[in-house]
Amino acid sequence: MPFSNDKTRLAACRELLDLPDRDLRSIRRPSGRLVLDLAHPGQQAFQALLFACFFSPVREHPFDRTLGRSFADLERYFTSVSPRDDRLIIRTNTAARVAMHLMPTVREFTDGTIELAGLPGVRLASMSKRRLILQHLPTGGRLELLDNSRNLNINDVHLLMRDAPQKTDDHQPATWSHRLVWREHGLTPSEATAAAHWATTAHTPLHSALMTRAYLWWPNEYRHRCSTAPARRANARYCLSWRSGHTTDTIAELLTHSPVAISGAVCTLPSDCWRDRALLRLHGGAIELDGPLHDEATLQAVHPHLEHRASAADAVPGRPAPQPSVPAVTVSASTP
Repeated sequence: MPFSNDKTRLAACRELLDLPDRDLRSIRRPSGRLVLDLAHPGQQAFQALLFACFFSPVREHPFDRTLGRSFADLERYFTSVSPRDDRLIIRTNTAARVAMHLMPTVREFTDGTIELAGLPGVRLASMSKRRLILQHLPTGGRLELLDNSRNLNINDVHLLMRDAPQKTDDHQPATWSHRLVWREHGLTPSEATAAAHWATTAHTPLHSALMTRAYLWWPNEYRHRCSTAPARRANARYCLSWRSGHTTDTIAELLTHSPVAISGAVCTLPSDCWRDRALLRLHGGAIELDGPLHDEATLQAVHPHLEHRASAADAVPGRPAPQPSVPAVTVSASTP
């Protein structure tokens, strides 16, 4: 829905998505309307791939194999996500280091099979004083990593441009060869085997739109606790689950009736059944939303140490931390 150019709505968008004023000006139309979904179909497909990677549970995505930070960990370095019609801009404290984790490599086993690490099909299109442009060959999509400093970190640049590839996460000796396929000009046959991960589906526009609104789940005060899981419903691919921050009802309202709403999206709120999930739909695509209910959010606000103690003491590597139990509550859908 169109929104007028007024300070209240601009302030709401700035606060919800952590966008600086210069980025807000770039996505504001002459009418004053803020347009977040500018991307062409190829860019949408690439952004949907980024959503699947950055919101995946730690080390559970098949491309999440580079040593060090997992895909989910990388948002610790991010400060904002801003869409353009031809690229997605991520402002970050360490642009070259983030790029190092995203550039694709291939590990070839002695039996002829392969393992992909990083984002297959991504190439370094350009590098300047404080930004790197990554291009995804199959879709034509682009990701701009913009460093918050005046210059890229020279040590990170040297690590990125070195001839030796990044190691994988299993700390095995050099029994297998690693290829820096991002140095290749075209898409390699090894990377082409992953084409299903960026193929356009009915869910692509919705996943792309959620990627541009990632900071609804990523503000500083409750990071690192939102990830995807298989959906229960047959018409959805993922369930987006989080236990801190905005409630499910609030997220549903923001995505359908706010200055950052997804045009055309509708949401069915959870039923009275305990732990039912909301369903966000955009045309033929859908995703389940499983966030905190009102009583859970209140409990976390009053006793934040409960969640911290559970995640610190009981976390299993690669799995979401167990959550404190809370009493069941009844949620009724309200009419927008």
